[in-house]
Amino acid sequence: MGRAGQALERTIIDGSVWQPERLDFCAPPVLLHGLQRPHAAPRIFGDPLALFDLALIPHDADTHKQAQALKKTQRANLAGQCAAQRERWAQQQAPALAKRRGIPLEKARDVLQRASAQRVLMGDFVLTSELGKTVAVGDILDRPDRWHNAQFADPLDPDNDTRVAVVNLKSGQRPYLYTHRHGGMRFELLRQSARIQLGRGMRVATTDAVLSVLQERGELFDYGEGAVAYVSDGKARAVTPDWLTDHMGRVCEFYSVRSRRKVDGDDTTEECPEDAPLSVARAILAKHGERGFKKLVAVVTAPTLRMDGTILDRPGHDEQSGLLYYCEHPNPPRVPQSPGVQDALQALRFLWAPLAQFPLVDSVANGVVLHGLLSAALRASLPTAPGVGFDAPAAGSGKTLLARCIGILATGAEPSILPPADTDEETRKRLFAVLREGQRVVLWDNVREPLGSASLDAFLTAPTFADRVLGSSETVTLPNRALFIATGNNLRMTSDTCRRVLTARIDAQSETPYTRDFSFDPAQMVQTDRLAYVVAALTIVRAYIAAGRPKMASGRTASFEHWDDLVRQPICWLAHHVDMAQDAILPDLADPMEAAKRAFEQDPETTKLRAMMEAWYAAFGSHQTTVGAAIQRCGTDALLSMALDDVAGQAGKINSRMLGRWIERMQGRIVDGKRFVRIGHRAGLLHWAVYATREESPAVEAAADAADMVEDVATF
Repeated sequence: MGRAGQALERTIIDGSVWQPERLDFCAPPVLLHGLQRPHAAPRIFGDPLALFDLALIPHDADTHKQAQALKKTQRANLAGQCAAQRERWAQQQAPALAKRRGIPLEKARDVLQRASAQRVLMGDFVLTSELGKTVAVGDILDRPDRWHNAQFADPLDPDNDTRVAVVNLKSGQRPYLYTHRHGGMRFELLRQSARIQLGRGMRVATTDAVLSVLQERGELFDYGEGAVAYVSDGKARAVTPDWLTDHMGRVCEFYSVRSRRKVDGDDTTEECPEDAPLSVARAILAKHGERGFKKLVAVVTAPTLRMDGTILDRPGHDEQSGLLYYCEHPNPPRVPQSPGVQDALQALRFLWAPLAQFPLVDSVANGVVLHGLLSAALRASLPTAPGVGFDAPAAGSGKTLLARCIGILATGAEPSILPPADTDEETRKRLFAVLREGQRVVLWDNVREPLGSASLDAFLTAPTFADRVLGSSETVTLPNRALFIATGNNLRMTSDTCRRVLTARIDAQSETPYTRDFSFDPAQMVQTDRLAYVVAALTIVRAYIAAGRPKMASGRTASFEHWDDLVRQPICWLAHHVDMAQDAILPDLADPMEAAKRAFEQDPETTKLRAMMEAWYAAFGSHQTTVGAAIQRCGTDALLSMALDDVAGQAGKINSRMLGRWIERMQGRIVDGKRFVRIGHRAGLLHWAVYATREESPAVEAAADAADMVEDVATF
């Protein structure tokens, strides 16, 4: 227990000191002149005569959970003593603070209580700067350019070490002080509440005054079109009028001035406290584009790269990208500026270690998984990115575990696992709700039906996503920087989704894959060293950029152009160097877009279209004909009959209208070198033909379409 009532952790190797050369081991000290000091009986790991090896100390997940439980119990046992000590400390320090700041003794006591109990430093709290001078927190907040990154003594235990704490005033979140003393503590810096007057005819002035306070604090952001967001626990959350009203009441002190008549008959005025007005909150939320808040696209909790490939590894709001790097780590890792090929290969070895035991079937599956890892690290900077799918022939193969590993890499926390939606409307609502909640990973587990819908396809290829707010007629457009992941046994996509979700197959080649045992927990491994794995992923991309961005894969993926530049091309570049390295530890890699080609081949609609065009071409060649004539031909053509029945069979007959609409939807799509071509109307009947890609469409096609434009109604 510290002198200000803090509960301080003390361990075998003392993490409460901030200089690495001051490690405190449990070995007994050498005592002279009759001094004595009792110490705990040592527990020896390994050879006592050998060098000290931290790896010998148990650090598995169960040991970690047990340690956390013991800490929680001990904190609870000390809670009463800590509270009493905080009260004594505040009583002792309050007179000096009250005199220094010229404030009432009770207010000084409250300032000190907040510092020790809540780790909140109010404007009147006094800190000792690196030069030994005292400065109030309010003065620090008033001069961010002067005091940002300045060093101070510990706020609760100040001594001669005035470099143990640092102030961060430009992080894009609430200003804070981080002290390395006692294992590291974070203190929030708060101004005194601004005083704002309410009264009749003052609504505009009140709104402007509140807006000025909110702008100065920098805690709220313009989020998409029409939304305001705050950042909590590394997530951007859209605010509601009620939430904003509550927030206003916490950062502003509202009052009104009222007149009253004294006993002697004279009139006087007095200030009366007031609640934060809901009308002002609504007015602020209605000022689209006029609030003056910083623009926010997404929140990241690890380093990343901007869309142009430059490094973003300093915490705070980045004006260029609209990203907020939210990091509470006192020394966040840095991404190497110009790594080489060997650095990229080493990064791949490290990045792949947690996934080495997943039975991925081939190099394409490996490439898709690496796409998931790189996209997890870069998704916030990419306007669009393909989703990731994991399928297997049987349950228990590890699909969800692998998806969780990618989700943890993206956010640092376990992703929420959701069942797939049944309808397109439900899909749209669910995806929009995920964005409003600030989730950056969408994980649909155990998909059974072919995956795909209009809303999902739009979600995967649009940098923003709009929907109506539940219970309101207001439509809000939010930035879409979420990574979509789906799992399922023998997962299949609809035709439009095939290129939007890239699938990796896992096959344990076992009747009971769920009985397999990992020698470690991959998800725990990723979570424990998540920042290091993110840096490894970014090192691969930076190595590709440092190599001059060579074009390794043909084309540039439509709808995912920036993803192609920063994920697909680096993977194909790395695959080349993996082949040259001939290292058994490194996974074989292939272009992840090969998975889209496979998905198209397995797509039920593609299969039907292939069979239909083969049978149609065999029956009619490239000659034009009508749907009705094709149906009549079925009586003598079994192959054509099977193909048409598979598409439009209904109660033992072929529905001509259903068949015609299906062909209209598929026209122009090339499968195995063939495509349906719309010839036009002849005598009120719409004619079709199947052409091989090497054949020219007849010149009459365009003329027929133009002549029959007024009769552009399909008649079958």
